[in-house]
Amino acid sequence: MTAIYKKPVTGAAAWISADMKDPAGWTHVLTGDEIADLDRALRDVQKRGLAMAGVGRKDFPLPALEPFLRDLERTVRTGRGFALIRGIPVERYTDEEVFLIKWGIGTHLGEKVSQNVYGDLLGHVYDYGKDPDSTRTRGYQTSGELRFHVDRADMTSLLCLRKGRAGGRSRVVSSMSVHNEILARHPEYLPPLYEGVPYIHIEEAGEMRSWKEPVFSVTDGVLSCSIRRNTVQKAIERSGMAMSALDTAALHCFDAIAEDPEFVLEMELEPGDIQFVNNYTILHGRTAFADGPSPEKKRHLVRLWLKFFTPRPTAAFIREQYNGIEKMLERKAS
Repeated sequence: MTAIYKKPVTGAAAWISADMKDPAGWTHVLTGDEIADLDRALRDVQKRGLAMAGVGRKDFPLPALEPFLRDLERTVRTGRGFALIRGIPVERYTDEEVFLIKWGIGTHLGEKVSQNVYGDLLGHVYDYGKDPDSTRTRGYQTSGELRFHVDRADMTSLLCLRKGRAGGRSRVVSSMSVHNEILARHPEYLPPLYEGVPYIHIEEAGEMRSWKEPVFSVTDGVLSCSIRRNTVQKAIERSGMAMSALDTAALHCFDAIAEDPEFVLEMELEPGDIQFVNNYTILHGRTAFADGPSPEKKRHLVRLWLKFFTPRPTAAFIREQYNGIEKMLERKAS
């Protein structure tokens, strides 16, 4: 029988929106010394002629910022599950320099893993102009709403390079609090969520297949949540996998609680912000957005998927999937 976490989750990871109403509690505004740190590290890497892929933690020293980054990693991994850094002066730098700064910060927080079938370690979130209804299109490649989900890594880090003309507000919710609410209101819905919901393969390459995957799982007494809601919806509509009335009601209950304003924290990501989320305890999403006609008004986030330096006890399916997406394709020369 599937193990179910049958007591309320307590501690910093189980929060509601009222707990987070003051952004100062989860936002760190970079100091002048910390910005100078980033600039020195960037210029040193450039002088040494290092390619970004070869830059490691020792190549990007951040003596002023590193103590805070240690606290941030601990907060994301074992505390409230998310944090925001504000104030990287992206207007001073070329896009490539911003990418390198983003990469360098990531070396202090975890091990990078592949985000797609091209093996990209540094990813780009913007409107690629792809068909949102295609089973080969992932949500981040469109301008549409991204329903609450997790990414296939321990931690996601998103830097805002540019905002769009309208929309694109970031949304986060504690999946631990969602679990608590289901346990309190509808405990009969937990078993089907632990048994699993439908998924369908949506990468640009690979066998088209479907399967079921748990929304919640417990390993060594540690509760984790894993759901990619847009993908689940495509699977429900196209895979032909049967869902019972109880399965459907359980998923609808999960959705209703996750979308309840009592639980949701919204934030506007400004250029130079970096958001960090724990993909076991936090669900993240965004509202639909519209780009403007000029390049400066085209929404562009830069993403890292990171593996914690200190592993979390997780189910086998999570350990397998959160180790990076298998590389299957090479990019065509432009």
